[in-house]
Amino acid sequence: MSSVQKIIGGLLVVFAMVIPVNAYSALSDYFVDTQWLAANQDKVKVVDVRVTPLYFLGHIDGAINIDKQEFLAQRNGVKSLIPQVKEFEALMDRFGISPDTTVVAYADDDNPYAARFVWMMRYHGHDQAYVLDGGYEKWKFENRPTAILPTKVVSTRGYKCQHGQHIRATNEDILTRLSNPSVAIWDTRRIDEYQGREVRADRGGHIPGATHLDWVNLQKEVNGVKVLKSEAEIRELLERHGITKDRRIIAHCQTGIRSSYATLVLLGLGYAEAQNYDGSWLEWANNKTLPVETTILTASKSKG
Repeated sequence: MSSVQKIIGGLLVVFAMVIPVNAYSALSDYFVDTQWLAANQDKVKVVDVRVTPLYFLGHIDGAINIDKQEFLAQRNGVKSLIPQVKEFEALMDRFGISPDTTVVAYADDDNPYAARFVWMMRYHGHDQAYVLDGGYEKWKFENRPTAILPTKVVSTRGYKCQHGQHIRATNEDILTRLSNPSVAIWDTRRIDEYQGREVRADRGGHIPGATHLDWVNLQKEVNGVKVLKSEAEIRELLERHGITKDRRIIAHCQTGIRSSYATLVLLGLGYAEAQNYDGSWLEWANNKTLPVETTILTASKSKG
């Protein structure tokens, strides 16, 4: 190898090291549409994460069902946490998912549990995992193949987690950064939850300084089905609320489900530091040592 080739090679290595892995991400790195799934269904494992009764009423032909209760853990009195490594590996084995399996998860069009499933997989290093945009509603609206009989599940053994993405935050991450201008806490709940009028924990209100933007504003309705807005629309919306790429963004909701969807959107838009706080408001509000704000604001309920 010539000295010039060595220099170029060294520069490429350095260049790769300083560019964030998601610097050139797109929403399609985390969300796929029904057309893509229809063309690639024989190459992927489709996972229906709706409650089991809905699965038996009709599902995408060939999809297996992993009810949300299978991938939500409870620790120290906090529910809906991400499964730990051994729990996750056992879950993958039980449902026949190997480290090289491409997974497409879906729920209803406005149900964020598919995003939570994919966020969990990405966190544990399974990068070939995607959300079906529009969910079962869009698939059915387009008259694509559905079934009622369950798909046979063939279990496997030996799943081992890879090095995952740093996309999860804890209450300590938030508490120590409440006054840090380079960090934005994104509250993805309904405005009444944020303002403290709708109380679903020991206390109502919001984390001090948190920015409110209901996660449903990331979607729009097309032919009666909720789908993602365009990248341009979402970027403008986020920037208008101070959720900018130069800040570390920590999203949360009540139990880290809605905020999983928001986190995947951020990652798909190339946000270098986007994390989901899965303990979310339920953990925060029930811990009396953590501060809350309950000021009733005059925020608009507009879904712009």
